Amino acid sequence: MDKHAAAKRIRKRLEQRLANFLGCETHDLAPLKLGSLIHTLFLLEGDTEVLPGFNTAMGAVLQLLGRELLWENVEPKVAVAETKSEVIN
Repeated sequence: MDKHAAAKRIRKRLEQRLANFLGCETHDLAPLKLGSLIHTLFLLEGDTEVLPGFNTAMGAVLQLLGRELLWENVEPKVAVAETKSEVIN
């Protein structure tokens, strides 16, 4: 299993859940560490039984990805602006 690809897919799912809860788009979210995303979702939704137990979830993610990927810093999301090229004769 490619751990970086797995981390990317897990991050995408967690960011979608957090954005849905906050009523915003995923690109509006601050660049959180994956572990911070898990903690935040449990803070917001943990008592509604929407998510599994915290220790079980964190243990599984740690086993899948390892501590380094779980707590690595995330680069800020940068919007790429399209530029039109003009030809001047």
